[in-house]
Amino acid sequence: MTAEEQDDAPAIAAAAAAPLSTADLEAWLSTPRLDTYLFPCGGDAGLALELYCWNSQLAAAALADTCHLEVALRNAYDRQMAQQFPDWSVDPASQLFTRTQGHGRAVTKQISLNTGSQRALNDAKRGLGASPSHGKVVAATTFGFWTKLTDRDRTATFWTPMLRHAFNGSPTRGEVHERVARVNKFRNRLAHNEPVFSTSSGLHDRMRDVDELFAWVAPAAAAYVRGTSVVPSLLAQCPVPGLL
Repeated sequence: MTAEEQDDAPAIAAAAAAPLSTADLEAWLSTPRLDTYLFPCGGDAGLALELYCWNSQLAAAALADTCHLEVALRNAYDRQMAQQFPDWSVDPASQLFTRTQGHGRAVTKQISLNTGSQRALNDAKRGLGASPSHGKVVAATTFGFWTKLTDRDRTATFWTPMLRHAFNGSPTRGEVHERVARVNKFRNRLAHNEPVFSTSSGLHDRMRDVDELFAWVAPAAAAYVRGTSVVPSLLAQCPVPGLL
């Protein structure tokens, strides 16, 4: 099968499948969810099904690219944190999430963030056995765990002494945090198969965030993922002209 034939395969498969009635689609997707796809298709149930299937393929592809970034980001952060706090995720004596700096509200917020991070770390360890390795724990953490490390109130405790060194091009903490927070929210939408064509998902903007962050932490890997991504080809296959 040629590359062109592979690109067309999903559409061909959908066309060859037995047609579904609106009642079938409502039973499958629920009426409110189906309406999300019927509206841009002018009420055409067949086209709405094509749009739904295309959305699923595009969401999976965008999620794959986002997960590649997630791996690069957490490893880049871990390298910087481990220089000062080796095996921080499994060392019971580690002070990584007990440190504060400043006074008043800043310290109160840092304590709250530290407590949340330690709780998330404990959650990541569940199911990993009695003595999991540092690497396994790091791999089990959520994107949200890493997102909170660049919170403004952690500038003095995480960003300045450690995490800023994970990035090429010297982006500011705010530039990094805003993008990571948006990508984390976008990743969750993708994982739940939410529509990627809605204005709230901002597909093009979020994929730009993914690319920029990736280039900051791992330029060579970012170029590779960009060059092998199937997101552009799927965007070109949108069944509703002008939707994106």
